[in-house]
Amino acid sequence: MLSLYNTLTKQVEEIRTVEPGVARIYTCGPTVYRYAHIGNLRTYLMADWIRRVLAARGLEVRHVKNITDVGHMRQELVEAGGDKMILSALAEGKSVEQIAQFYEDSFHRDEARVNILPAAVFPRATHHVPEMVSMVQRLLDNQLAYEAGGNVYFAVGRFPEYGKLSRNVGSDLLEGVRVETDPLKHDPRDFTLWKAAEPGRDLKWDSPWGPGFPGWHIECSAMAHKYLGERFDIHTGGVDNVFPHHEDEIAQSEGTFGHQHVSYWVHGQHLLADGAKMAKSGGNVFLLDDLIARGFDPLAFRYLCLTVRYRHRMNFTFTALKASERALTGLRHRVWTWKGRVEACLAPTSDAEEWRQRFWAAVENDLDLPTGLAVTWEMVRSGLPEAAKLALLLEFNQVFGLDLDRVPAAYRLPGAVAAVVQQRQTLRQQEDYVAADARRAEAQAVGYQVEDTRRGCRVRPKSSLEQRLERWPSVSSGREVESLLDQPAKYEFTLLLNAYDYQEDVARCVEAMLRYSRGYSAEILVVDNGSTDGSAQWLESMQARQPNLRVIHCDHVLGDAAGKNIGVKQSLGANLVLLDASTEIVGDVLDPIRRRLADPSVGIYGPYGLTSADFKHFHDNVVEGEADAIQGYCMAFRREAVNRVGLMRECFRFYRNLDIDYSFQFKDRGYHIIADGRLPLVRHEHRQWFELDEGQRDELSRKNFGRFLKRWGNRTDLLIAGPPAPAPAHGHDHDHDHGHEHDHDHHQH
Repeated sequence: MLSLYNTLTKQVEEIRTVEPGVARIYTCGPTVYRYAHIGNLRTYLMADWIRRVLAARGLEVRHVKNITDVGHMRQELVEAGGDKMILSALAEGKSVEQIAQFYEDSFHRDEARVNILPAAVFPRATHHVPEMVSMVQRLLDNQLAYEAGGNVYFAVGRFPEYGKLSRNVGSDLLEGVRVETDPLKHDPRDFTLWKAAEPGRDLKWDSPWGPGFPGWHIECSAMAHKYLGERFDIHTGGVDNVFPHHEDEIAQSEGTFGHQHVSYWVHGQHLLADGAKMAKSGGNVFLLDDLIARGFDPLAFRYLCLTVRYRHRMNFTFTALKASERALTGLRHRVWTWKGRVEACLAPTSDAEEWRQRFWAAVENDLDLPTGLAVTWEMVRSGLPEAAKLALLLEFNQVFGLDLDRVPAAYRLPGAVAAVVQQRQTLRQQEDYVAADARRAEAQAVGYQVEDTRRGCRVRPKSSLEQRLERWPSVSSGREVESLLDQPAKYEFTLLLNAYDYQEDVARCVEAMLRYSRGYSAEILVVDNGSTDGSAQWLESMQARQPNLRVIHCDHVLGDAAGKNIGVKQSLGANLVLLDASTEIVGDVLDPIRRRLADPSVGIYGPYGLTSADFKHFHDNVVEGEADAIQGYCMAFRREAVNRVGLMRECFRFYRNLDIDYSFQFKDRGYHIIADGRLPLVRHEHRQWFELDEGQRDELSRKNFGRFLKRWGNRTDLLIAGPPAPAPAHGHDHDHDHGHEHDHDHHQH
């Protein structure tokens, strides 16, 4: 029987259901005023695998997954939540209910695409307010809650077992309480069960305590009770739900019923992206649509999640996703091959029983799917008869949920493809192999793989992986890109663009690069930093026609510094000219760059200079002469200097303030930063900046400026107008954080 780690007891326990033969599961579902990202989907996959294991072992599973809809959001949060899509929808006259339905539909679509079995019930919070009101009233009757000013609060001090799930008690609990203390609370630890509606609020319900809306935590307690009863078996969610959400659920439910409500609390760990927690400000929040837009099969993400145990943090990288898709494609190919050879799907014989036992021992041991997957691959590569391997693989797939059972023995081909394949067969029989190869190429060109076996010709659609690899190679990390910096320069100039979407801007910039580099020994190098808007296709078409244009594709957005570093590492020009897609060359820019960089004391040269007197404000005021920094619209420097200065710091995923930081890397090595506003360049609207909302701009700028200050904030000696630097203390001279925020005027686009 399945055993799982119970967060309540801090032990791995065998699941013993309240009702024999029936497993009742409640999963905290999505909040539908945003898309579910892949970290959310990983948690839902965990619940799906628990359900599949129990069902495969013969239990009837009753699964409930709630929908937290707009009724539990503050209306002002919807209206000013910083989500442009929501703001746009409201401006179009859509109601918050319609917006919630849109995101709920998206959630269901995503779950289906990663093959998560649908829950038996998806209760919406706004449809169950009467049940919530009833539960709040019972808590009042049980002396575990109190009313104040139309609000109802749970009295934490009256529930002695509060904190038993999270172990967050006493002084630790106070740290989890919001700084803004509600003056109506008897105890700052108390939490809201019912909130009085503020004036002008549309989303509200009547209650014995006046118009208002339920607290967030009460919804799950009420809906779990309605659909699963006063006692049920398993409650799942992410680790971020443990406190306060699930802790409060326990207090509410057990305070209402007077006994344990849930037997096993199971939580999935965080998913990181490129080693960091996913966050909008970090530019590393990925949706399933992002993976699909880059040509990945959604089930490749499901496979990837199989490779890391649910209680361990998982680091999502596109390199790992590629490997998972290759593995998934390999399993599908084996099923297709075996089905074509095996007359019937025979039941495994006794010599296969060992594999079955090893598999189930793994997956029932706290859902150890990585070991189960390893056993599967060992079995697939073993000497078992193919019929037995096929049967076992399809049995294991009941747990994995990779749709291997849907791989047919033969695919139904479109008429035109079937005709081409038949012509090829005829030509092969006539030993006209040249013409036969041409027919194979025709089939492959329209997305089909043709393979010859001893039993004849077989045809299948190409996998998304095969199609993507045929389109163009791509990198998932700067580590995959070889550095050519130690090789001699082949050109006088490398004009480098780090491109991300905005095809019109990319085309304008590249065409100007090509036009004004004619007559020079120059290469144009473009790093396609995860574009999905057609820029990549346009660059490929240009590369085919322009021998001095080279494109490096990234399969996702690596970040601004990482993308530029890829270009710098791959450059072969003695002088590098980094341009932004919003910048257009309108004249001969290379000759003045050549002449200025001939001075070995010059580090960076460009048209837009900045100065600062105190590191707090950087002013766009240097038309000509020495500057503290050059803005990233156009920065030119010698390739050989990079080996001394180093590459850009890749913690700068967003471009803002990266140019200042890199300028100071040059200044730290004794180079001068020179501005020249006469360079023939035009700046167009910087859409990467203007398409962000104000809150995102502020957050991204503040974080990057903080990174800059932490490294350079005490190096006033590097400022043109600054005083000498203080003597370093204890051998440290750079890494000092002033510990407070600074205002800055750095090139507001």
